[in-house]
Amino acid sequence: MEPQRRRCCCRLPRWLLIGLLLVWLAWLINGLCRICRLRARDKECRRANVPPWAVRKADPMIYSQPFLQAKGLAVTWDNPDIHVERAADPGVPVDSHSLLPSTPYVVVARIWNGSTDAPAVELPVALSYLEFGINTVSHGVATTTVDLAVKGAPGCPAIARIPWTTPPTPGHYCLQVELIWPNDLEPGNNLGQHNTDVKPLNSPHAAFTFPVRNDQDRTRHLRFALDAYAIPALEPCSDEVAPARQERTRRRHDPRAWRIPEGWRVVVDPESVDLAGQASVDVTVDITAPDGFRGQQVINVSALEDSVLLGGVSLYVEGEG
Repeated sequence: MEPQRRRCCCRLPRWLLIGLLLVWLAWLINGLCRICRLRARDKECRRANVPPWAVRKADPMIYSQPFLQAKGLAVTWDNPDIHVERAADPGVPVDSHSLLPSTPYVVVARIWNGSTDAPAVELPVALSYLEFGINTVSHGVATTTVDLAVKGAPGCPAIARIPWTTPPTPGHYCLQVELIWPNDLEPGNNLGQHNTDVKPLNSPHAAFTFPVRNDQDRTRHLRFALDAYAIPALEPCSDEVAPARQERTRRRHDPRAWRIPEGWRVVVDPESVDLAGQASVDVTVDITAPDGFRGQQVINVSALEDSVLLGGVSLYVEGEG
């Protein structure tokens, strides 16, 4: 007689083993995810607790009229950091007041870094243009990138070259260059504008007319300020202490030091205006020179609401005596 096999009471059904294995795997995956979340949270906390002295920020900058005016300095709308070249003749600046319609050009922007600690790698530089005037509608052109080194190093300033084909409608256009850098030490100096016009004196005056636009939905009271500021020649380097040098620089660029010259007559019509939201008004500036004037004279017109600068133009008159 064949002996009877004895069953092991410890043996578990296969379905139960598979279930236990799945539960164990779920517990393991959940634990790993929890560890990852804790590590990420710990990393964020450590990043948030970085001491201020350890933070390094770049300060990409361009000649920025709103930034300088907010510091009480006179400004020109003939931007020293922006010029135009013909695409077929690179390296040779052209007169931005005599651009041809539907013609390829290159807008060249010179970009600085105010920081000695951090560069700005692949810094986006955006170009747009406006119809000639103050605070008119902006039209985007293109964006490029540059690598900006720290202040004082090779690669600072950086040069951005952006192709631009002029609109088919003849006219004068205002150029704007904006630097886009989220982690910026000073974001207020990132927008520069190039907005000028030139006319010859005609026995012996010249008249300019341009639109001024209110881009907000509320009525704004605007006044127009005049000065004859032009960027003065650079002074030689000196060992003068910083506070004294800064004070002397402030006096050189004080708007009160650049009043309309004696013998000139400048009439702005209107002198001020209550401009409804999204409305525009044409402003005429009539400039009369002293008898026998020869050369070129700039008159800057800035539109302000209280002390807030909306924009402006630099008007050049040329006389032959």
